[in-house]
Amino acid sequence: MAVAIRTTDFPEGAGTDMYDAVSAEMDIANDPPEGLLFNWAGEVDGKWTVTGVWETREAYERFRDERLFPAIEKVSGMDPASGPQPTVSDFPVHDYVKP
Repeated sequence: MAVAIRTTDFPEGAGTDMYDAVSAEMDIANDPPEGLLFNWAGEVDGKWTVTGVWETREAYERFRDERLFPAIEKVSGMDPASGPQPTVSDFPVHDYVKP
């Protein structure tokens, strides 16, 4: 079953510039991670929010560990596994349409 992973309440300094730099480092547009159905990012209720819909939670975790965290560390110099953590929520996806 597909799952939506929403990340919000990021530590200070996270936002558009950091997102764009990390995205450029990973080059997801040209090399999408296995299992990603779609992703969006922007402000929701004044908070920077990133939401991805994944085929499985395991696909997201593999992406996080193998690509996202290394890209964050390279771009920011911070270890994303230590220090303040964003809020990560997951939601089962009953249905989605991908035209």
